[in-house]
Amino acid sequence: MKNASIPSTLPENERAASYDKMAAGYDLLVGNPLYNRLIWGCPTSEYTRAAAGFLAQVPSGRIIDFGCGSCVFTAKSYQGHEDRLMLFDRSMGMLDRAARRLPNGDFLQGDALAAPFPDNHFAGGMGWGMLHVFGTQGRYLTELHRIVQPGAPVGISALILSDRTIGNHMLGVLEKQGEAIPETRAAVTQAFARCFTVEVEKIVGNMMFLVGKKKPEWPTP
Repeated sequence: MKNASIPSTLPENERAASYDKMAAGYDLLVGNPLYNRLIWGCPTSEYTRAAAGFLAQVPSGRIIDFGCGSCVFTAKSYQGHEDRLMLFDRSMGMLDRAARRLPNGDFLQGDALAAPFPDNHFAGGMGWGMLHVFGTQGRYLTELHRIVQPGAPVGISALILSDRTIGNHMLGVLEKQGEAIPETRAAVTQAFARCFTVEVEKIVGNMMFLVGKKKPEWPTP
């Protein structure tokens, strides 16, 4: 790591997060290729490919991973790009694990719903597997829109309701645990389109990938 400890933008008494104690278990379960294929119908290679493909779209400038988690899927794609990535997350436990995978990464703890960055700051923004945590009615997409430059590429993925019974059931379980907000493909696309153009829309099992560019106008409700 570049820093002896990962910096935080949060008050000291607010730095603990529910995911801190879950980080190791998260890596074991969510990072398991078999789990992803069986439960979500999505090979882990899709996550890696999405991250690598996005980086290729932004050849220069600073890019934020807006909720990087432990980088269990993205670390391989991010290697060699650490100098232009801001790896941002609410959970210090997740960031600690991400830093082990990317020791030269630039990490910061903070709140994605009140991001500590100025307007139009980043040349690109990513949010892999985050939108289903906050839901389309929250501030996640509008904050991501605010902090990237006009016309900047943005790529996200989100778990959605589909025709897969097992995946839909698991989304319901996560909803009861307060870890996901199950939504339809149409709802997610509509919310994304309020902030960004829709240039790529790909569904793999229960996972949806969207890529577009920041619209110049402020998102309308």
